[in-house]
Amino acid sequence: MIESPDTNVLPPFNGPIEIGLRALSLLSEAFPIPYSLQRLVVSDYLLVHSDDMPGGPPGLHPKTPHRGGELLVRRAALEQGLMLYQSRGLLERHYTETGVMFTATERTASFLDALSSDYAAELRERAVWLVSLFGEVTDGELLKIANSQVGEWGAEFTMESVLKVEDAEWQ
Repeated sequence: MIESPDTNVLPPFNGPIEIGLRALSLLSEAFPIPYSLQRLVVSDYLLVHSDDMPGGPPGLHPKTPHRGGELLVRRAALEQGLMLYQSRGLLERHYTETGVMFTATERTASFLDALSSDYAAELRERAVWLVSLFGEVTDGELLKIANSQVGEWGAEFTMESVLKVEDAEWQ
């Protein structure tokens, strides 16, 4: 009997648990500043591919071809991850005039402190770097940075028109 591949298997490091954990690291570092979902999507990419930014630290994930396309598929898994960690009291969702925003809670840093893997430590280091670099940048400015760099990120992929659609959603 030939078994069919399991279509429910998620790629490692990009499932809701992992993406949500990366968002927790960012939100914990930015605490108490709220982040929009769009900002978290772009920030998650920059977090794992920090070496795509000039002068950035080594990336947490390998430089794969077409990695710029990751921006297109992160949103759904990120939303699931945010819901998971929200259900555990590790982040809060706020409804504002500008949209849905997310913040860490008082429990987030303690939860992250309990993680002892090298990956978790490097993740938090990248979160410190990213928040210090872009903490004062607006969502619109961050999108412009992404638009200007996306051709460089796995230059094998052009997604300018997709980011223009994202840009329209942010306005």
